[in-house]
Amino acid sequence: MALVPPAASVPSVPAAPSALQRVPAARPAQRPVPEEKSVSVNPPARGLFGLAPAPFVEGDFIAAMRVGDGNWATVQPVPEPFPNAWQRRVLLWFLIAAAVVAPAGWMFSRRLVRPIAGFAHAAERLGRDPAAPVLALEGPAELGRAAQAFNLMQSRLRSFVDDRTAMIGAISHDLRTPLTRMRFRIEDVPDDMRTGMLQDVEEMERMISSVLAFIRDASEPGSRERLDLSSLLKDVVDDAAFVGKDVRLERSEQAAVEVDAIGVRRLLDNLIENAVKYGEQARVRLFIDEDNAVAEVSDSGPGLPDDELQRVFQPFYRAPAARASGKQGSGLGLAVCRSIARAHGGEVQLKRGPRGLVAQLRLPLAYREALV
Repeated sequence: MALVPPAASVPSVPAAPSALQRVPAARPAQRPVPEEKSVSVNPPARGLFGLAPAPFVEGDFIAAMRVGDGNWATVQPVPEPFPNAWQRRVLLWFLIAAAVVAPAGWMFSRRLVRPIAGFAHAAERLGRDPAAPVLALEGPAELGRAAQAFNLMQSRLRSFVDDRTAMIGAISHDLRTPLTRMRFRIEDVPDDMRTGMLQDVEEMERMISSVLAFIRDASEPGSRERLDLSSLLKDVVDDAAFVGKDVRLERSEQAAVEVDAIGVRRLLDNLIENAVKYGEQARVRLFIDEDNAVAEVSDSGPGLPDDELQRVFQPFYRAPAARASGKQGSGLGLAVCRSIARAHGGEVQLKRGPRGLVAQLRLPLAYREALV
């Protein structure tokens, strides 16, 4: 009988998984996330003026680089307060440049402007004093030509005024001869006509005398001097009050002017005399109005119509009220006043006051040298 060996023990093999079964995938090992660390790096010290080259990049930026372990290193500048280092250096350079350039620029501009300022001063002086010295020829070529033309204009104006003044003076002087002959011939006129003709001749002689006095003063202008107009006005008021005129100085401020004292004194005398003659009294004020000294003479008379306020400045013109008053006058007083005022760069005008007329004199204050 044959013996059958026992069956060898075969290890069991697991069955293959079916398509419906999934084997879970193995999870990769998770690496720990490194903590972000911030490291502050101070830039190296630089020179005062920032002349050394910078070993690093400046400005507002973000830079990142991947390192060997797979992480990222990020670089970002820390915001600087205002002003930052760059702005401080720029400001320092600007201040140094301004400190170097400003004095040279100031000296150059003053050298360039000085002839122009002298030219303006000469024009201002010509308006106040036609007999002022001529302008010195200096500065750039353009200003030199302008100064030469200005001096030529001043010379022509002076010659024109002198010629006209001399002509009027000669005519007025020559009129004395026929008036003298008329006076002798009037002696043969009947008595009923002689008185009126003599009065006309005397009036013409007074007018001619006034013209000659005006021409004499205009042809020989006095020297200009700087003085206080308040002291001159006070002397005129005191002299008028001393001879019995109703004159009072109500307000007076110090005002430095550069004038011909004799001419301005005559001007003020005429204004006060007219106020007392036609307005019974004179009230005087002196004050400063911007760049002018203003002297006002007020009266309490009947005044003048608006259309007469300018006509009374015409030579030999007398308003109807003045002629009707019977008071003597040549009609040259206000014309002389305006001529003197304009020769000083000023003006005289009449305006209606609360009771009568107000005669206003404006004179420019003394010019102050502004040149260095």
